[in-house]
Amino acid sequence: MPDGIRPGPRVWHSRDLLRRLHRTYPQAEVCAVFAKYGYTPADDSPFANRIFDPAAVDHFYDAPEPVKRMLMDYHGSTNYSVVDLDVIQGLYRRMYQEKVLGRERLRFMHASRVVDLVEEADRVRVTVEFLPTGERIVLEADAVVWATGYRSNDPLQLLGELGEHCLRRADGQLQAERDHRVATGGDVRCAIYVQGPTEHTHGISSTLLSNTAVRAGEIVRSLTRTAVPALAG
Repeated sequence: MPDGIRPGPRVWHSRDLLRRLHRTYPQAEVCAVFAKYGYTPADDSPFANRIFDPAAVDHFYDAPEPVKRMLMDYHGSTNYSVVDLDVIQGLYRRMYQEKVLGRERLRFMHASRVVDLVEEADRVRVTVEFLPTGERIVLEADAVVWATGYRSNDPLQLLGELGEHCLRRADGQLQAERDHRVATGGDVRCAIYVQGPTEHTHGISSTLLSNTAVRAGEIVRSLTRTAVPALAG
């Protein structure tokens, strides 16, 4: 949730929206507020998808930190804050059709942001600012849904006291080897492997299910080379 916003009976995160869609309540008006002029389409083009190749993981792992950040910025649209193009087109058609029919239930407030929210017993008052001019309007809503994304959990919390012996980088991120093994202090005899929370070292493909088999294979090869018991998770 955004800073200063607490979930409540009328304030949710988008993770709770599964059964609360536009078509479920045919009398409801839905306002979408976002800072851009439209949703960004997901980039699934062939060249961009090469960022998910196993060879690209090698390149990313060995790259200097500024290059890592550059690649993440360039290719974030393959996975983050993006919408499938057919969904965007469907939303636009629905908005246009409602406008033609004279009853706009689906409203898109572009180049805007929420600057204030007050939750009352029977409503939520939301102040929305139009960024180009600074003009503000107040919406009275039955509920507010924040589609603000997710933060990754710290995987070392699963290890209890053992997690204290795992090494971290200067920025506090988990220090992981290329084979997904967590770097540990000299007093740790087992090998610990992680699947997923290594985007800062292995690139954007680290969290994707489509690469799980490749990562698992790399871990298996690492396990067969090590002489110590391993803890994989």
